[in-house]
Amino acid sequence: MVGATLYTVDQIAETLDMHPRTIRRYIREGKLKASKVGGEWRIREEDAAMFTGGAVRKLHEGTKREIGRFLDGRPDEAEDGFPVCAVFDCRVAAEEAARISQRLVAFMNEDDPERGKAKFQYLYVEEEKKSRFVLWGSPSFVGKLLGAIGDMTARKG
Repeated sequence: MVGATLYTVDQIAETLDMHPRTIRRYIREGKLKASKVGGEWRIREEDAAMFTGGAVRKLHEGTKREIGRFLDGRPDEAEDGFPVCAVFDCRVAAEEAARISQRLVAFMNEDDPERGKAKFQYLYVEEEKKSRFVLWGSPSFVGKLLGAIGDMTARKG
C-alpha cells in the first residue's frame, strides 16, 4: 500500500490562496475531510485532491521541480531563489512529527532579523511513519531549523 501524505491547514490554504481560517471552516462544515494529529488538523492527500481538484499534487510537484533546479545548479530559477535547500526525512510517529512541525512554525514566526526569506514544507506519510521537511532559506537559518529538528529527534533516540 502506498503511504498517505498528510498536509497541514496552512499548506492547503497557501495552495488555494485562502486564509487558514477558511480551510478550518470547511473542515468544521464537513466540506473537507481532515483528522486531528498532535492537536492540529491534517488533511490526507486524497481528500485534499478531491477538495482542491489536484492543486495539492501541483504543490508537491512544484516543490520537487524547485529541488531539482537547485540540485542542477540553477537555484536562481527556483521560485524564490533561496540560497540553501535542505530535505530532511525523519521516521517518527504522527504526534512527534506534528510537534516538530509546530516548533518549525514557531521559528518561522519569530521576529528574527537574521532569518531573511525562508519557508518550509512538511509532509507526513502515515504508513511509513516518515516525515519529510523541506527547508529553504539562508545557511544560518536553515542550520538553525536543522539543529532544532536534530535536538528534538535526538531526545527520542
